[in-house]
Amino acid sequence: MEKLRTAVVGLAFGEELMDEAGDCKYFECAGGYARTPQTREAFASKFGVKAYASYAEIIEDEDVRGVLIATPNDTHKAYAVQAAEAGKHVFLEKPIDNTIEAGRAIIEACEKAGVTLFVGHMARRTSAFRLARKMIDAGELGQVVLVEANRSHRGGMEVEEGQWRFYRDRCPGGPVMQLSAHDFDSLYYLFGPIESICAKIKRLATPGEIEDTGVMALEFESGILGYVGTAYTIPPTTFTNIYGTEAALMLARYKDSIVKVDKAGKHEDIPIVTPVNPLTDELEHFARCALFGEKPETGGEEAMQALAAVLASIKSAEEGRTVKLSEILD
Repeated sequence: MEKLRTAVVGLAFGEELMDEAGDCKYFECAGGYARTPQTREAFASKFGVKAYASYAEIIEDEDVRGVLIATPNDTHKAYAVQAAEAGKHVFLEKPIDNTIEAGRAIIEACEKAGVTLFVGHMARRTSAFRLARKMIDAGELGQVVLVEANRSHRGGMEVEEGQWRFYRDRCPGGPVMQLSAHDFDSLYYLFGPIESICAKIKRLATPGEIEDTGVMALEFESGILGYVGTAYTIPPTTFTNIYGTEAALMLARYKDSIVKVDKAGKHEDIPIVTPVNPLTDELEHFARCALFGEKPETGGEEAMQALAAVLASIKSAEEGRTVKLSEILD
């Protein structure tokens, strides 16, 4: 059976992804590269793959057909463009990059080379979001009018000087870039494009330069209103609540069901019958796209929508006004 042999660059999160790759039918890890020899040797030993001594060695390896890039956001363009120019399919851990210009350059390079560009926005692939989408499409909620989401944890309290997430220029928006990007993509998946955002983003408790707390009010092109909140300094919190004229849905991490609330206030647990591992699912989809020409669910267009929402939030907070995503994308 043909498999997509893929080398991994950026082994901190790359290792977590490869922990889930064993169940893949078409994806196969060829090896990994990190600047620290001990890190890449440990990765190679754990997964029984090659330890690459440099990124150039990956690019020159004709046996490698794909590159999975899980490096700091602001390095994505350099790695992705070089991979594309070498004819290798590109998996980028979200976000696509920190800037619209870099994102466009990545998209252009992959299109020019005729290779797959796949961006790892995995949250929409969770079983809860898949089930919610089916219920929304079936009209079970009536007209959706409001949505709220929060994705937070204490990662900002652990950043140290010298780490890329410590610095505002390398991690603009802090958790808005690192965490809310998941929510922006998931809500785009459920409800379509966001039209405008009004945000407040502040640094309150983190030891780093980055902002650590954000609240974003959204208006979708469909007219739906929403709220996204995030913090890099609080206990882990992940939820999405969707409110329609006939019913509401409550999605929470670590649950194997969705809570549905009807007009009378009755709560019902809707079980997730066929759980999906979103990390395995996205790796397998990337491989199918590269091998068989399937269209990436989260390709360049989707990734740019999520990035534009992040950058619109930052711009809104800086300028004290509502920002349309078209300002960012144009």
